[in-house]
Parts: sequence; structure tokens; C-alpha cells
Amino acid sequence: MRKLKITASEWSLQSEGVGWSLYACATDQFNYLRLALPTQHYLYTEGPLEKGQSDRGVWVLGVFDTFKQLQIFLALHNDNPLKVPALRLDQDWPVVKYQARSLIDYPHYSGVYRVGFKSYRVTQEIDGYRVDYIDGYRVELLGVFESEVEACLALYSHFDSRTRGCKIC
Repeated sequence: MRKLKITASEWSLQSEGVGWSLYACATDQFNYLRLALPTQHYLYTEGPLEKGQSDRGVWVLGVFDTFKQLQIFLALHNDNPLKVPALRLDQDWPVVKYQARSLIDYPHYSGVYRVGFKSYRVTQEIDGYRVDYIDGYRVELLGVFESEVEACLALYSHFDSRTRGCKIC
């Protein structure tokens, strides 16, 4: 396995309150936010302005049990953004909303990751987080998971197994 390294700036504390803290870092192309909660760590990114788009894209890269897992995904994304299936969000940057020391709102792990005619969709349902793999008009249920972390890791595991050996990635 090759060594990955984080090329983004160091994490800097943006705000914190009881049971949460928000950090930011950046590369020359991407801005990142890390929301740390007592049992989960969310990683969000704002990408570069793409051709034909009026605004920069905003994605949730994942949600993790530990800071170390988050750092691995950050290193993967820094190495090659195509190696991390990011879910597009219909929100403006910064996605985490807070006032003073109170966390108001933040996006959960749900949305769509699309590449050509293939995509992944994560939706929050009553019994958990549903993960679908979509290839053209065919939808394959990858599972319904109790937690966002399990949904994130299941999606990445399926994505990684399909792209291993891909010449483009």
C-alpha cells in the first residue's frame, strides 16, 4: 500500500460549544470543514468552480467513528478527489450553521454521488440510512444501515471494490 499524505493546511478551530467543535483547513483547490461530535466526525468540502457552473460544489465526504478515519479520507481526497465518493449537497458553503457557541444545523450523510451513468444514493429513512448503487436504469440496494458511519463505510467499500485497477482513477 502506498503512503498517502495530507496536503491541506493544518486544522484550525472555527468554533466550539458543548459537545461539538468545528475545524477548517484548505488546499489550493478545496476548502474543508470537520465537525466533531461526541461519537461522530463529519468531513465536508467545497470544490473549485467547475466549467459551466455558477457556484462551487459542496459535498459531504463522509462521517466517521474516529478522527483517524477522517484523516485517511482527507488524505485520499488530497491524493485524488476521484478516490472518494462524495455526496453532493444542495447547500451553500459553509454548510455547518452555528451561532455563538450553539450548533444550529449541519447536513447529515445523504445525497447523490454521480459519475456518468453510475451513481450512489444515500437517503435517510425511518429505519436507518438506505444506500443504493445505480447503473443506468438499474438500482441495486446495498443495504439499510443503522448509522451514518455504517452507510458511509458500506458505500466506500462498494465504490473501492469497483474502482480498484481503474486506469482513470
